[in-house]
Amino acid sequence: MNTDLMTDSIETERLVLFPYTTENLRLFNDDLSAFEETYGVTYHGEELDYLLRGFLKKLEQEIADDPEHYLFFTEFLLVLKENGHVIGSIDYKYVPKDGQTEVGYGLNPNYEGHGYMTEALTAFLAFGKAQGIQKVLADTLPDNIRSQNVLKRCGFRFLKEDGNLWWEADLTK
Repeated sequence: MNTDLMTDSIETERLVLFPYTTENLRLFNDDLSAFEETYGVTYHGEELDYLLRGFLKKLEQEIADDPEHYLFFTEFLLVLKENGHVIGSIDYKYVPKDGQTEVGYGLNPNYEGHGYMTEALTAFLAFGKAQGIQKVLADTLPDNIRSQNVLKRCGFRFLKEDGNLWWEADLTK
């Protein structure tokens, strides 16, 4: 894994949270094999279906349009230190408004149940707090117990249900 090229990454015990930039996302979108070779990783993340590919193409333009705030809405790839496998991603969904934003994440099901997402979210919340974020929202489907447990372990409390379950973490405490 070539961490020297992973600008603005966040390291945990077992993971590197590696953000897409305009340049590396363009390479990912255009030539995944070249991306993997350049960064010394192997993509085992969420399924690259047409929805995710469409989102990543749109994200490439959004990062180019707002490079000053890109860390608040880009995807951070979750990379296992032990083997360089990209196993998922995490992001803030928008630039904080009044100190508040929303978090989203996804993980390849083959890597669930090992604490990776709890480890990633804990580090991501600490990063957000250091950037001035005060409150973070998250939503889950009612039957997504694993994700709800991740949120609870990371200090989120249940807020409301509107078809989805909504959660909040207060980072000022």
